[in-house]
Amino acid sequence: MKRKTAMALAAVFAMSVAGTALAAPANPFVDVPAKHWAYDSINKLAQAGVISGYGDGTYQGDKTLTRYEVATIVAKAMANSDKADAATQKEIDALKAEFGTELNNLGVRVDNLEKNTSKVKFTGEVRVRYDNQDEKAIDWIDMDRTREWTRFRLNMEAPIDQNVTFHGRYESETNWGSGSDADSKLTHAYIDGKVGEVGYSFGRQPVWLGQGLIADIDSNNDGLFLSGGNKVKVAVGAFKKEGELCYFGTDYDMNFVAANIDAQINKNLNMTASYLADKDDDLYKTTSVGLKYTGIKDFTVTGEYGENDSDLANLANGDKAKAWMAQLKYRGAQSNKVGSMGVWVGYRSAEFGFDPGELTTLESGRYEDFTYGILDNVKGAEFGVEYTVFKNGVLTVQYNDLEYKDNLGGINNNKESFFTHLTYTF
Repeated sequence: MKRKTAMALAAVFAMSVAGTALAAPANPFVDVPAKHWAYDSINKLAQAGVISGYGDGTYQGDKTLTRYEVATIVAKAMANSDKADAATQKEIDALKAEFGTELNNLGVRVDNLEKNTSKVKFTGEVRVRYDNQDEKAIDWIDMDRTREWTRFRLNMEAPIDQNVTFHGRYESETNWGSGSDADSKLTHAYIDGKVGEVGYSFGRQPVWLGQGLIADIDSNNDGLFLSGGNKVKVAVGAFKKEGELCYFGTDYDMNFVAANIDAQINKNLNMTASYLADKDDDLYKTTSVGLKYTGIKDFTVTGEYGENDSDLANLANGDKAKAWMAQLKYRGAQSNKVGSMGVWVGYRSAEFGFDPGELTTLESGRYEDFTYGILDNVKGAEFGVEYTVFKNGVLTVQYNDLEYKDNLGGINNNKESFFTHLTYTF
């Protein structure tokens, strides 16, 4: 395509939006004479930002354009299409259709291409994991347990309206070498969006409060959260969760209310305050304060302190159940950067009754219905490393040197655990 042909099309746009609003500028290109038939149109296009010529100050009007060069001109016209009249908009639409592939490769959204593709975006994650946990519940009985399993997650995201997006997740996990014991479930099914300045999320969704001390539950939470704010973000909500009480092995079905304040104090310091309670304060009436600090190059410091003033906590301790955690992390594995890695050390301490329903995991590697490292009657350190072995593939290894915080008569303190997993996404 000759440059004159491209410019004839683009000039329709330029003359409709520039009009007389642009003063006659000095000649922007040294090789375009003032008496040239396209002089005015070229100047208007340059002023409108549709064309920029070449680096040496020339326009090179006789040079043949590549399709990508024309697509660049069309993209700039699209960016200003709100100023165009109906006739010009029709011309721009024709150019979008002609150069749709090139525009798409340039990262320019083209309506007619989007109409011919699915609005649902699918992503996936596979995690292959090995667990080993050692708990001596009684001095003469050594519970050394291992488990190997694979988890598959299929994530879905689709726009419903201009300000409404659907999020879904279906996952299944099974022990190595077996398919009959697969545990499959719909863990996410929610919409989020904004009404004015108020954000919302409704449906089955993840719940994360503060720095994760109170709740970092990723699935099966059905409810509604409302949020607002910029540097200080406030969220409140209510949700229902079905689970299993760690002490008694019994199912529970409970309604929760939650609140979270997230304040970005400066570019390096984030502070949080959180609240979580069940309807009658039977198991949870918990508050916490936390922080995340990134002011030391390549390091992240995280910490949080909380208290549970529920009926169970007071019955078990004669007072509130207290807990805290801290972590120092160096760098971190980036899934898209092979060879990147992270190393961390952390410590946690929690009194009996702080988290009876296991609403926080702190990634401790719990095995089935035994209390391996949940944030309840536990203390000790954790050590971990993560490494990106291939693009979108991260290997994690973690050792938890934990023990019971309160040694109940006849129970050995050992609660060590080790796990490693390879997680890859697509």
